[in-house]
Amino acid sequence: MKKKGIWFFGLSGSGKTFLSKKLKKKIKNSFLIDGDEVRKYLSSDLDYTTESRILQCRRLYGIAKISLANKYFPIICSVFLSKEIAQKIKKNNILVIKVIRDNKKVFKKNIYKKNKINIVGKDIRFQKFNHFNFFNDSNYSKKLKELLINI
Repeated sequence: MKKKGIWFFGLSGSGKTFLSKKLKKKIKNSFLIDGDEVRKYLSSDLDYTTESRILQCRRLYGIAKISLANKYFPIICSVFLSKEIAQKIKKNNILVIKVIRDNKKVFKKNIYKKNKINIVGKDIRFQKFNHFNFFNDSNYSKKLKELLINI
């Protein structure tokens, strides 16, 4: 069965949005749901606690369900993904992928240098569930082509 969507999650700066935009150009009828944009326009009432991040996942999932109902292929990207939502999106035949990048490059980002709290990967751990890993390195183009074959 072909996948009906993709959900990328991973550390800030790992390349989720970059990969999402590349895939959007290649997948017909795709719809990009970027967690940062949703937070800016729909979830400005949330903070960055684990509870708020879980609620943000529910909102992203709701938008994905709307796009599926309208025959779009959702490409979702978020820093955090809850186990609860991961199970639901898998039932909807959406592929779950954790984007991983060299931590030396990721942790150079300002978000990890500043003395902030509730940072995923620093203060908040990823919840455990089954997913695919996408190592975002210099071979990302070849890996994206392989990914497209499997969706």
